[in-house]
Amino acid sequence: MMIPARRLLLAIAGWAGLALLAALAPLADASLRAPLTSLWLAAGLLLAILAGCDAWRSRRELAPAATRTLPSALAAGRPGIIEINLDRSDWRPGTLLLDQHPGDDDQTGMPLALMPPSTPRPGQTTRLQYVYRPARRGVAQFGDIHLWCPSPAGLWLRRHVIAASTEVPVYPDFSFLSTEPLAAAPQTRHRPGRHLRRTGGDGQEFHQLRDYRAGDTLRQIDWPATVRRGNLISREYRDEQQRHLILLLDGSRRLAPLIGTRSVFDHALDAALLMASTALDQGDRPGLLLCAAEQPLWVPPLASRTALSRLLGQVYPLQPADTNSDYSTAASELMRRWRRQALVVLITRLQPDDEDDLLLAVRLLAGRYRLMIGDMQLPAQQALARAPVNVAEHALQIATDAGYQQARQALYGRLRHAGVQVIDGTPDTLPTRLNQLYVSLRQAGRL
Repeated sequence: MMIPARRLLLAIAGWAGLALLAALAPLADASLRAPLTSLWLAAGLLLAILAGCDAWRSRRELAPAATRTLPSALAAGRPGIIEINLDRSDWRPGTLLLDQHPGDDDQTGMPLALMPPSTPRPGQTTRLQYVYRPARRGVAQFGDIHLWCPSPAGLWLRRHVIAASTEVPVYPDFSFLSTEPLAAAPQTRHRPGRHLRRTGGDGQEFHQLRDYRAGDTLRQIDWPATVRRGNLISREYRDEQQRHLILLLDGSRRLAPLIGTRSVFDHALDAALLMASTALDQGDRPGLLLCAAEQPLWVPPLASRTALSRLLGQVYPLQPADTNSDYSTAASELMRRWRRQALVVLITRLQPDDEDDLLLAVRLLAGRYRLMIGDMQLPAQQALARAPVNVAEHALQIATDAGYQQARQALYGRLRHAGVQVIDGTPDTLPTRLNQLYVSLRQAGRL
């Protein structure tokens, strides 16, 4: 594809001005019309010949080649270096390069102007870099590379499209995992002199088989082993060496509202990942269940910290779905997926009318799981409680919000009465508050 360059457009404008001059000249002197008309025709013919020859020469030139080098992954909101390598360096002034990045960063400097080196050498290549800062996590789609090259006489711009479509994963910004103090908290399970108490369940796991001893219960007897050996064999249990943390993440439309450039779901995912990282540091096993989504995601409890990358690889493209929250269904799904004892942390945005469905979910999970709820509050909701009343409309908004907050606190009270740990906070504060509560419960031996 070729388009007229600025130089050709200026020449055409000058030629059109000459035509206007030839048309108006008879008003001053009729003898000027003929020579000016001849000059206009000659100039047009010459311009057409020059433009045609220049376009022909441009089309005979070899098309440039280019490659793009991307990082293996990018982080939302963090700068990444994109590198483009071109197979030559003898660019004419005015050459432009446009890389089709995802378009959510307007500070890349595109298009870039290519200039020839001061001392060009045969076979020399061009290496360019620019900074791309993705605004959203997910998959960043990069398109083709476009080059606009001036023709030899500079009358045309020829566009070269170099196929380079590719994609790269964009993870959430996990830098907070290394700076959050609780993420690096020391493990507590082997502290000498510390007595960990258990308040829910027996907290036992199978250790070994041994001969029957007086006082063993009938439940401890392993009957198949007893039949094989001809004498009573008992199962021996011990305290669980690792506890399980199940992160129940709400993927409904409630978490879709944007706070700046990030959604509430992004902040909820931050909270889940921070708790998963801390749990692994504490020697526990975190898992994750995405509920109220178009396709539920289940990540079984992780056995080692190196498995955290596997969790990141599965959650980075998640987005909230256009569905309603359904806590009882999520509880049933969790019971089907995981039958062992665990601390279940539900991260969501509660509404006062969730009471029936939420209390049903609490009853389903009671006995086997200990439940904690992290309620994400929008900053605008908290700001409204401290807003001054200037006009009647503001008073109505504040009164309506006060009624909503009162109903929400009443729901908190009923949940706490049912044995649920409830904590709320804004997207900036809730991840840390949830993490602190988890660590304090673990250190107190209440998991």
